[in-house]
Amino acid sequence: MKRNSESEHYIAQSPCWAYYHALEVVKGRFPAAEPAIAKSPDWAYYYARDMVKGRFPAAEPVIAQSPFWAYWYARNVIKGRFPAAEPVIAQSPHWAHRYNRHISKAGDHYYRVDW
Repeated sequence: MKRNSESEHYIAQSPCWAYYHALEVVKGRFPAAEPAIAKSPDWAYYYARDMVKGRFPAAEPVIAQSPFWAYWYARNVIKGRFPAAEPVIAQSPHWAHRYNRHISKAGDHYYRVDW
């Protein structure tokens, strides 16, 4: 599929379609769309995981507001603790349990977060 700079302006406005455009057409980062993607915790997570292949700092404040996406971001993108998200994760028993079990480790012992 050929890139069309005229249509990319409109595609870049939608986090969902910008992600798919980056994945399927650009086949990498799509800088013009990053501000829009950074406003959506789900698409920002996917974009960080698949396009950035690492942390996406512009999106972290938004991702940190969702226990679900913050957990997955910590697990699959950061591959460790996500301190900015811990107060929000703590409000969800399910995600707090998973975070403490799979992510918050200190050596061989699970890290206990006193939220």
